[in-house]
Order: sequence, then C-alpha cells, then structure tokens
Amino acid sequence: MDRKPIILITAEDINDASGNVYVMSKAYGQAVREAGGEPFGAASFRTIAEYVDFADALIITHGQNMHPFRHGGLVAGPDDLMGFSQTRDDFDFAILDAFVKAGKPVLGVNRGMLVINAYLGGQIQRQLPPGFISDGEIVKPGKNEKGSMVVTKPIAMLNHKYGKFDVTIDPESRLAKYMGEKATIISSHAHACKTLAEGLKKTAWAPDGIIMAFESENDKLFGIQWNPEQPSSRNEADYGVYRMFIDAVKEGK
Repeated sequence: MDRKPIILITAEDINDASGNVYVMSKAYGQAVREAGGEPFGAASFRTIAEYVDFADALIITHGQNMHPFRHGGLVAGPDDLMGFSQTRDDFDFAILDAFVKAGKPVLGVNRGMLVINAYLGGQIQRQLPPGFISDGEIVKPGKNEKGSMVVTKPIAMLNHKYGKFDVTIDPESRLAKYMGEKATIISSHAHACKTLAEGLKKTAWAPDGIIMAFESENDKLFGIQWNPEQPSSRNEADYGVYRMFIDAVKEGK
C-alpha cells in the first residue's frame, strides 16, 4: 500500500440540547494517526455501502450497552432495558456486516468487541461481579470464628467497571508482539464475552479469567475490551493495539 490506510471510526448518533449530533472521542483519531492510519468518522446508516468502498478497515468504538436481544439474552427486569440505543445497535451491526462480507479488517474496542462477538453468535455475560486480587491472582478472604472477614495478605478490588489491573496476553498472539505478555490496563466495562464465537481465539484475559481480547483465525477481526487510546490520571495512552491493527490492514493489501 503506497498510502496511509483509511480507517473508518464509528460515532454515536444522539440527540442533545443542540439537536441531533454525532459524538466520538478525539482519542480514536489520534490513536489511528499515531499508528500510521488516516481516520474518518462514520455515523450515517444510509451511506454504509459508500463507507465500505471508501475505507480500508473499520473500528467499532465504545458506547452504550447492546439490547439483550442482540446477543440472545433475556430481559429479567426494567434495568435490562436501560442505557441502550436502538440506532447505535442497528448501525453497528449493519456496518459490521458490510465490512465482514467485504473481507475488510475490523477492530472492536470495548463495546465494539462485544458487538463483533454477538454478531458472530458468541455469548455475552452481563453485570460482572467484583472480586479480590493479590499478586495478580484472584483470592477469597478468609473468615474468623465470628464470621468477620480476615485478610492474610495485601489485596485489592478487581472491578471491571472502574478498575486498574494487569491482563495476561497469549505469547503466540499478534497482540503480544506489540504489547508484550503483560499489560496494565484501565477497565471500564460492565459486560464481557462469556463464550467466543466460532473462528475467534482468546488472546488476553484478566486475573479472574474474563476475556479481554481476541483475534480471528483469518486475521480480519480483532477485539479489545479496554480503551488503550484513552489517557487518564492512572495510565498514559497506549497505541500498541492500533499499531497492531494498522499493520494487519497493510499486510492484507
């Protein structure tokens, strides 16, 4: 490829005080540029065919939870129907379908990873319970004869929705070539991949075993359960995932 790969990035279609607007974090575009790609936003349902013709690859970004019906889930109560966007679900699944059928690479970030897995028939786990972690492993504090909790060694809370912890990366994966076999990440997800769809392989996992990244066997689909492009007071932005993806796009041309 004698030019920078054109990477399409999905945006959120919302209504706010100023009317109907498209919203997307600038960090995605910055990550794509730093990794050697040319970023373009995408949010129009009516131009999906043009997007596929125009772009070399797609990134499905973070956002609201999917409706349970999108991944075969059951609605147990009103809370299960809160916080999802019908238009976002429709757009993400439609544009993913178009890029998969065109044989073009797709990276799913956080929610985007779950969308890819659900689209292919994988199961989604909702409302991940917090746990305790010590020396990178899950532990269960003991109790004394009165039933009070007893801590025998330093522990920290493992919280996927508001947490910071190390993930283990498969040394044989493409991801390990860019991130190493361990990475400290900031986690901000309430749902996760329970089982992976056929054709996907786990490449990173949390101390409690939750799947944190996958790659497809044909090197066309990638999922990452955290947002490495988002800097915070606890972590600097990391563009390794995006370099991996851009290089995969170049290799496929």
